Amino acid sequence: MERLGAFFKVFVLACCVGLCVADEFVLSYRVQTHNGIATNEAFGLSRALKKHPHNSSYTCDIPVNEPKLSPPQQPYLLDILLKNYQNAVVDCLYKGEVLVQASGFNSKLQNQNQASLDIHAPASVHLEGGLLVLEIYEKGEK
Repeated sequence: MERLGAFFKVFVLACCVGLCVADEFVLSYRVQTHNGIATNEAFGLSRALKKHPHNSSYTCDIPVNEPKLSPPQQPYLLDILLKNYQNAVVDCLYKGEVLVQASGFNSKLQNQNQASLDIHAPASVHLEGGLLVLEIYEKGEK
């Protein structure tokens, strides 16, 4: 009976450690406007091929409701949560480095403006309780 109790403790510890493993992602967001009207918007995420060499610059905690997934879907839990909570993730990314490009010209007394906003951020993502934790990395030396 004592052996079963020890096994249970090891099993619970292994499960907790497994849930705290962080995955590396590259998150991106882009919005384009024409005369102040959004014409194109894109949110992207991809798994990083290697660990980012720099320290995290800031952290965001996003409250989430964890969906029930089948065993084949379980490895994609973080991907699914990042997509489902896209607006909160983008709000988090705004705290970091944002590239804004704008151009305009006048033609026959009409002003034409175009602007684009780009964000590319490497991040470490993990679940902690009911929170999706994003650790956004600094870009490093330029």
